[in-house]
Amino acid sequence: MQVGHVPLIGRTADLADLRDDLAAVGRSGRAVVISGDAGMGKTRLLREFTAALDDWVVLRGGCVDSGSGPAPLAAIVDLLRSAQDAFGADVVREAAGRGADALGVLVPSLGGGGEGAERLVDVVVELMSALARLQRLVVVVEDLHWADGTTLEIIARLVRRAAAVPLFVALTYRTDDVGRGHPLRPVLTELERARLLVHRPLSRLSDSEAGALAGAIGGDAVAGEVLRDIAARSEGIPFYIEELASFSGDRLPTSLRDVLLLRYEALDADTRAFIRVLATGGVSVAHGVAREVHGGSEAAFETAVRAAVDAQVIVVHDDDYAFRHALMREAVYAELLPTERVRLHIAYATALEAVDPTPRVLADVAHHWWAARAADRALAAAVNAQRAASRASAWSTAAEAGERALELWDAVPDPIAVAGVTRVHLLRRTAAALVSANRHERALAFAREAVADWPEDDRAGLASMLGELATVELQSGTSDGLASIDRALAILGDDPQYDLLRADLLLSSARVHMLNRRQRLGWDLAMAAKSTAEPFADAGDRGAAEIVAQALLIAATCRTSSGDADGVELFEEARRRSEGFIRAMMRFYINYSNSLMLVGRYDDAVALAREGTAYGREHFADRGPLLMVEANLIEAMMYAGRMREAEQMGEQLAPLIESGLFSAFLRERLLCLAVWRGRLDDAERALDDVLDELAPFGVYEYQTRLGLAYDLGELALARGDARRALEHASAAREFAAEGNAPLDLPLAAVAARAVAMLRAQGAGEGTGAELAPFRAIIDRLTGWPIAALWAAVFAAELGEGPWSAAIDASGPAYVRAYAMLRDGERLVDAAERAAAKERLEQAAAFAEEIGADRLARRAHQLLADAGLSTGATDTALTAREEQVLALVAEGLSNAQIARRLYISAKTVSVHVSAILRKLGASSRTEAAAIHARRVA
Repeated sequence: MQVGHVPLIGRTADLADLRDDLAAVGRSGRAVVISGDAGMGKTRLLREFTAALDDWVVLRGGCVDSGSGPAPLAAIVDLLRSAQDAFGADVVREAAGRGADALGVLVPSLGGGGEGAERLVDVVVELMSALARLQRLVVVVEDLHWADGTTLEIIARLVRRAAAVPLFVALTYRTDDVGRGHPLRPVLTELERARLLVHRPLSRLSDSEAGALAGAIGGDAVAGEVLRDIAARSEGIPFYIEELASFSGDRLPTSLRDVLLLRYEALDADTRAFIRVLATGGVSVAHGVAREVHGGSEAAFETAVRAAVDAQVIVVHDDDYAFRHALMREAVYAELLPTERVRLHIAYATALEAVDPTPRVLADVAHHWWAARAADRALAAAVNAQRAASRASAWSTAAEAGERALELWDAVPDPIAVAGVTRVHLLRRTAAALVSANRHERALAFAREAVADWPEDDRAGLASMLGELATVELQSGTSDGLASIDRALAILGDDPQYDLLRADLLLSSARVHMLNRRQRLGWDLAMAAKSTAEPFADAGDRGAAEIVAQALLIAATCRTSSGDADGVELFEEARRRSEGFIRAMMRFYINYSNSLMLVGRYDDAVALAREGTAYGREHFADRGPLLMVEANLIEAMMYAGRMREAEQMGEQLAPLIESGLFSAFLRERLLCLAVWRGRLDDAERALDDVLDELAPFGVYEYQTRLGLAYDLGELALARGDARRALEHASAAREFAAEGNAPLDLPLAAVAARAVAMLRAQGAGEGTGAELAPFRAIIDRLTGWPIAALWAAVFAAELGEGPWSAAIDASGPAYVRAYAMLRDGERLVDAAERAAAKERLEQAAAFAEEIGADRLARRAHQLLADAGLSTGATDTALTAREEQVLALVAEGLSNAQIARRLYISAKTVSVHVSAILRKLGASSRTEAAAIHARRVA
């Protein structure tokens, strides 16, 4: 019975939802994921949906199970071929820009030979984005439960990118195949939490819908009793309904497995043999390979294929054969005899070895030899598969192939001769693949085993492996890796033949000390790395030249961030040395723009960060460093008094942020921006994300942690919690090993404000002893370009100096606006009304100009409260605060308000504190009275 033209039943609402999602695509796009158990009709729904998209280009890809794991980048290969068919190779290459050559590693007809494949993820995402700007574009990727790690990374980035470009992304996955530990789960969770992905789960058909579908297939002759039986046995799964209805004239099978085999068992023996061949090959098998494994005559092969297609067991896609549904394939494969499986797997492995060795083909060869239980051939194939997957940046596949090879190692008499690599080198490659796949804990185990087993007489190899172990230790947050680096340097000793490796290890050590705020030691080690590598660089060694460039960047950063403003000048030499090295150039843009901000050259930092952003995008730099340059751009604009522009850029970037250390850096800057923009609720909500992302890295990312401590202090001060603000500032001082970094200056201002508030409250913490380390910071940094501003704020907060000194100093624009506001408060308290009015109006105007809305609102409120305002003012409560105030006026407690508004009691407490502060109320009762007067 043919089921191909059966009307879509029970999915009218689902289809309408997809069309509504598509209609929402404008300047920004939309991403949808359709989920359901196997056989629920996900593919059929998408086929019906895309069939009507005459004005859209639809690119399709499908993830594939190779039998022992996901076929590497199968869906991405499909998308690229689909794009080539739709747009032409020349347009695709032009849209891919500088990264076009990387596409050749997956689709050779796109040319380039695969150069730059390490940037494949970014290249594919940018390509799809560029094509979406050329033509209305729908990207369909099915069966994500079979996606490898690199495919998942590409898909996740595409979904994020859809928030910024007119792209529609439609995804599917089997819910019954995605368990608790499946790698797809955290990806979907994060995207849905960020509201970047619309989840459209498919429900099972009702009995009436199941009967309608069965009737559409079986016709009017199907008795009502049979229809009811089909509905009950199928459990509402459309695929099972179709199969049962197709054989409704026969006795219905008693199990779902038997349902899947109905069509197969109705065929002749030769056709069944062909179908078993196909089932062994996987979800999809190329014609040439299937023909070779079948082994019969051309006529017999064609007859079997025709019979299988007519029976709707298999379908033909271009040059490939596939089962009409993966469930059929799984059921048929389970029918194979053990000896038959081994024979067919051997035949497949042999046939595939004669095919163009793409990463997917080599992964399939490795699977078939493993399934055939041929340990020696499986080991060699797994090593080859790992090598190919690594070249294609299919890191999860490379890691899995390495782990498979290691499992087989002891089962082969002479594994080194078979694999062509030693076991420790295989451990090393597998650890590296796991790092690239972001599986750091498992990478750590493999790296440690490699170090433990490494031959002691191979000094260079062991030292190099220790250097890699140190990197994994740092990235996993286990330790800073210095012990491993020191051990490696000790192994090498002073032997000059190891100078280049020693320089690389010195560079790694310098970087760790820089991150740990041991800037003087970082400087010394960086300069040692530079001098050690320089002779090799002068002789033309590019690796050595990059070490020299990176060493200069670390040295300049250490010198500047430790309080020596002359260190900024070193960056010019570092730039000259970094030319031609993308990683070094991105580090230059990150470190130099940051250093320019430290010395108060905010406009220069904005210009440099813009240049760095353009460079990173043009050269497909890694997403992490590019994100840091963009974060520096936002930070520099904020300091320069361009907060609205910074906020707009942050809103554009927010959907693109992926969880990790680099995103924590950007989120912290956005949090600080939200505080000064007056969006305290947004800052509170962002806080948990920053803390979660920083948690694995201990104290190694001090810059972000110091910035976060300042943000926490400002939030606490805004809530009126001076004690907590002082705790944040004091705790952050523990990060300082040398105690004189310019990044500590803002913390001194927080501490001074907190102590002043505690003194006003008569609290014991206001004695001033807590300020000693902060006074030391101010004293040590006298002469630093922006130290005068922070010293003036510190003194004015404590009543030890005038606010005017801060107003006239160089530094962040919002701090100068804050100084104007505080000076206005002082004048109001001194009853100098004319001067107070002038200063507060100045503060309000300047704050509004730079976008510091929180300060502007406070200035207007002070003018109104002092009777100095020339017009009406409002309380500047947010919509949520208005809701909370109304409930406070009803007499509800924080817990009752939390239940009413579906928020936490802690959040209610924050809102109440903000309301009391904004209204100038000393209690909830007074706030309720003010509310009553406002609504009267």
